[in-house]
Amino acid sequence: MELEHPSVLDASETVSKAVNEISKTGLPVLVLKDGRYIGLIDERSIRQRAAHPDKEKCETIAERTPTLAPESTVMDACNAFFAGRFKAIPVVSRGKIQGAITRQTLLNELLKEKMLSKKRVSEVMTSPVESVDIKASVGQARGELRRHNIRRLVVTDDGKIAGLISVFDLASFLSSPRQSGRFYRGGEKTTMDGQTVASYMKKQVETIRASESLSSAVEKMLDKRVSALIVSEGGSPVGIVTAKDILHATLAYEQAVRVFVSGLPHENRDYQEEIQREGDKLLARLDKSFEVSSIVFHIKKEGSGFSVRSRLDGKKSIIASASDFHLENAVRQAIAELRRMAEKGKLTRLQRSRQNARMREE
Repeated sequence: MELEHPSVLDASETVSKAVNEISKTGLPVLVLKDGRYIGLIDERSIRQRAAHPDKEKCETIAERTPTLAPESTVMDACNAFFAGRFKAIPVVSRGKIQGAITRQTLLNELLKEKMLSKKRVSEVMTSPVESVDIKASVGQARGELRRHNIRRLVVTDDGKIAGLISVFDLASFLSSPRQSGRFYRGGEKTTMDGQTVASYMKKQVETIRASESLSSAVEKMLDKRVSALIVSEGGSPVGIVTAKDILHATLAYEQAVRVFVSGLPHENRDYQEEIQREGDKLLARLDKSFEVSSIVFHIKKEGSGFSVRSRLDGKKSIIASASDFHLENAVRQAIAELRRMAEKGKLTRLQRSRQNARMREE
């Protein structure tokens, strides 16, 4: 795979220098301490963790990532990128950084090597996609993003796609000093949450049809340089497919794995095997009555707690979320909710089947 060569900074450099390097190259910055790689800085880590870029050191916000070796395979890269929300993964040999593989490069490699499964977008997308009306306030949008533990919402106008709003869009707006004046009127500070999402949404939304192939989805992501596509039918949103979904489909197709874990903080990596065991138990239980293929856990650290968004894939996908100060509790709650929803769905289908049988008898 082709290597990119991001800027490399020492851990003692200020975050503002990382900001300058990212703006020049468009690539994340790799951070070294005593000559060894300790983490990566990208736009997301700056927005979320750097309150004072001119004073804070790169070491304080550098995010630990997996690393790859020069001999690593495409599937090794898929596993590394699936583990978190990384735009690049460094390639390290004998303690020295050789370069980095970007997510764009990996997607292009999957396309070139024809490693994408033969599935259609409809088989891997998350559906339904969460949305908010164009007249809704930013505060309402924030509430929906938190409630569903997601990063973006489709903005709709009379049920049709009108735009897209994400947590990063809102964070970027607030972090821009030029925008602060917008919140002062007549000497009184107004809140962003009280304004409509129409003022902050992106009007350009990249879409794809559910019937199209994963290869077509990747081609469009690469061409438009986006990591997600809204699945549209007749102008209405019916789902969303992300780069993470593409990686999940590839891993599930190439490997005999059914439980996937993404976003687990580096300091909690020892718990990954336990999460996979719990997921395997749920799949084994549901295998007796349901057509299930895999389960995905997306984990996010929020302050001193954790949020878990889980998706059970099968004939129909089921999504559940949970939050707790303890990761173990959040995972157990998410699993319990998936099981409850699956069994509720089974009961509903059984009741419908009995009702149809009675109607035929009559």
